[in-house]
Amino acid sequence: MLNTFFKLSFFTFLFISFSVISFAVKANTNPQLPVEEFVKHGDYLDMQLSPDGKHIAARVRVNGMVNLVVLETASMKLVGGVRPFENDEIFSAEWINNERIVYQYSEKRFQFDQPIPTGELFAIDFDGDRNTMLFGYRAQEKTTGSRIKKRESTLASAKIISTLPHDDRHILIAEYPFTTDGNRLINDKQRPPSISILNVYNGKKKDGEHIPFAGATPFADDDGNVRFVRYNTEEFKTKAVFRNDNDSPWQDLSELTDSDFIPISLSSDGSTVFLSGNLGNDEINTIYKLDLKTQSITPLFDDLKSDIEFYNWDPALDIPVVGISMPDKMQYHYADIESETVRLHKMLAKAFEGKVASITSQSEDGKLLLLHVRSDINPGEYYLFDTTSMQASFLWANRSWLDPRMMANKTPFSFINDEGMTIHGYVTLPKATKEGEQPPFVTLIHGGPHFVRDYWDFDSEVQLLANRGYAVVQVNFRGSDGYGDTFHRAGYKNWGQGMISDILQGTRATIESFDLNADKACVYGGSYGGYAAMMAAAKAPDMFKCAIGYVGIYDLNYAYEYSDTMRALGGEAYLQRTIGTDKAELDANSPINHVDKIKADVLLIHGEKDSRVPVINAESMLEKFKAPGKDVEYINFKNSGHGVYDEEGRKELYEALVDFLATHLN
Repeated sequence: MLNTFFKLSFFTFLFISFSVISFAVKANTNPQLPVEEFVKHGDYLDMQLSPDGKHIAARVRVNGMVNLVVLETASMKLVGGVRPFENDEIFSAEWINNERIVYQYSEKRFQFDQPIPTGELFAIDFDGDRNTMLFGYRAQEKTTGSRIKKRESTLASAKIISTLPHDDRHILIAEYPFTTDGNRLINDKQRPPSISILNVYNGKKKDGEHIPFAGATPFADDDGNVRFVRYNTEEFKTKAVFRNDNDSPWQDLSELTDSDFIPISLSSDGSTVFLSGNLGNDEINTIYKLDLKTQSITPLFDDLKSDIEFYNWDPALDIPVVGISMPDKMQYHYADIESETVRLHKMLAKAFEGKVASITSQSEDGKLLLLHVRSDINPGEYYLFDTTSMQASFLWANRSWLDPRMMANKTPFSFINDEGMTIHGYVTLPKATKEGEQPPFVTLIHGGPHFVRDYWDFDSEVQLLANRGYAVVQVNFRGSDGYGDTFHRAGYKNWGQGMISDILQGTRATIESFDLNADKACVYGGSYGGYAAMMAAAKAPDMFKCAIGYVGIYDLNYAYEYSDTMRALGGEAYLQRTIGTDKAELDANSPINHVDKIKADVLLIHGEKDSRVPVINAESMLEKFKAPGKDVEYINFKNSGHGVYDEEGRKELYEALVDFLATHLN
């Protein structure tokens, strides 16, 4: 394990950002890397300091399994940890006190593109001792062959809502009862939760109150008093309620704020709540501070061009003080308050200029910080920063087999669409592109389409395409997340019209401004992106030589008939709001009814067990293509859901994808 130290001073700010890893290749080479290097999941995932700073808990992928490991901070020696059950992964881990860690599993289920958390809670000492199942539906299973001590089973999932810092033996949890579907138990959070106090050593539980809102997220102070609740409705609206004390009735938060603010955190003493809310005519999302005593509400970060995406907390002041937005590249925003965290972050941001630097964890005394650094070419690195000595120690890099110097940079761009909206996006040119050379390109469309966007961030799919010699165009079309609620709502009932128009206009703009090869273009996307790829190929039949749809929805009517979205709380209302209910419009905006316009060569990819966008979409699209006699390539992954997660499957997928591109673009 590398453990290289740097002295932070004004003379070394420019040097700390250089990687301390020695790679075998020279920085100016650009060999074609194996597909495996891009499809492998990350290895070093996340880390957290113990309260006293003496240990680090981290999730690490080894031989395809995500394990929990505990390291001694001073030496970085392995002192403890736990391996998951077969087919499970460690989903999360959280220090409860200096010796005890509570962790959760995620379980592989074929209906989804990655393992999903089971809601079970386990606890273990930092040295690997006293591994105990605290809560979950498997708590009463036989313990033969297992060292895990188990307790009473509960047919519910759990969410930690307070670690109760003044009580080393207990945590406060919300229990979400499972619903049944035939012989299956489903964690859909459609029933009201209850609050319980859970002993992290023996799993004994003291039941508390019931929260009268389905799927609610409670917020509690450090003494365990639930003061605020956030919940979704069947109308697909997010609501919030509050109360003055445990004996008071719940009141709608709008009685205090006169606006649709949503709680995201509560101060330790419960005197202040931090809210997510909109700012200005564009309704840019920022963080507000609501003082419950004075009932004054003020924004912590303003002068924004896009939403606050991440924030860092000052534990001494008990308030978010650093905000990060990403209108194109990252921008830092600082609360107008005297803060040691702000001072340190400004210094670290300068040291890691050109990268996104976030303080992810720190010791209670504030002497040690864990710093996460990432960029468009860097999948993420962790550093340990000593605020006394001002030394930074490199800990490890995620996807360490990839050399950032061989990755291709994302360049932001923007344009004004034909309706006067500013549309942002990114272009990634192949690393070896020479002056005057026009590379072939892929317009890569993100999924969602709502509550999702493309970022100036590392994207292994983009890097694979760039490594194969393709430029990549990404457009954050109207309806994408991150640019305010006004921009977001502009995508409603516009899936096949305005959104596609933005994608096509953005593609045309980048062909000219980045000198891309207009005769060698492909359009590709997953989920909504698969839908949009087919619609774009139909609306601009001469623009793309090929089109690739990955787990795409091709008949909007199927969203109502077959998708599990309809079973989710507020799912039907979401569909009504975003795609509408008019049968004629749904038909007109479904790619399945426009296959006769598609000139591009087509590749369809789908998971047989997809419940979000069932495989009938791909099968029906294939049947439609048969009528005009169009030959379409199709790959079906028998054991995959809404996306292929297994690394062998991903390798097969992306090898087929790059072969398809090579056939039709090169």
